[in-house]
Amino acid sequence: MDIACSSPRFIIYYNSDASSLVEVSQSEYTHVILAFLNARIDKMGVIVLTPPKNMSNQWESVQILRTRGVKVIVSFGGGLAKTKDYQGFVGREKELATAIGAFVRAKQLDGVDLDFEASDMLHKERKAGVADGKAYLIKLTKALRQELPGPNFLISHAPQSPYLNPEWHGGPYLDILKASEKAIDWITVQYYNNPGQDGPVNTKVVGLGKEAYSTSYRGLVAKDGALAWPSGKIVIGKPVYKADAFSGHISPEDIITQIIAPLYAEFGDQFGGIAGWQFSTHTQDQRDWNSQVGKVLFQ
Repeated sequence: MDIACSSPRFIIYYNSDASSLVEVSQSEYTHVILAFLNARIDKMGVIVLTPPKNMSNQWESVQILRTRGVKVIVSFGGGLAKTKDYQGFVGREKELATAIGAFVRAKQLDGVDLDFEASDMLHKERKAGVADGKAYLIKLTKALRQELPGPNFLISHAPQSPYLNPEWHGGPYLDILKASEKAIDWITVQYYNNPGQDGPVNTKVVGLGKEAYSTSYRGLVAKDGALAWPSGKIVIGKPVYKADAFSGHISPEDIITQIIAPLYAEFGDQFGGIAGWQFSTHTQDQRDWNSQVGKVLFQ
């Protein structure tokens, strides 16, 4: 359990060095997620990790942030990691978890986030030669929890919202989460880059009214829903700036009034929080996220 967060999380992904990592601590962020850690198999068959490029000269900032109360975790995968990049790890989940765990401890991080977007591995009927992404993620999550035991280490997942929809190949992420719930501290649902499922915000993200989506926040929490996931373990992911995603962006003001206000009113401190993709875009939206969104969460 993410016992460090007794109130909503305010999370930011760090995927650009336009601003230094340490600047995250100047705002209200509770967690920063470094993007992305990747892996490959070398000629000798050994799993080799590739750290986030933008962290090459900034690892000392991790401890500065942690001393200021910010949790720092690393995201494994990302949108650029495709099926071919994962295939070699299927059946070697424990080895991969051992490598990731060693990296987390060596860099003195607080945990790992799994951002798996190889969609064809989650299809109900996969093409020949495409491995089972559900089984892979369940095994990897459980192996990571053995390597990185709680409460000292955090494990999160960042599924795209369609992955939780029973109408999309049976909602494969529902099975993943049900099988590994005890090993996961929270999920950051990506309510962006999926046109048609990113909005309207009230029905497809928050989940108000008769037309509320099953993949909305309230739909995922609902006891008679497909998942019945704890409210405190759901974080809403949205793009910080309109150019950070090709769909799903709304202004920081709308984040506050359309998402935070109704969900905090209903769930209080059990509202899981907000995550922004991404830090250091140097826009007015970024400045407003930094100065406004967190203050509303923690007022």
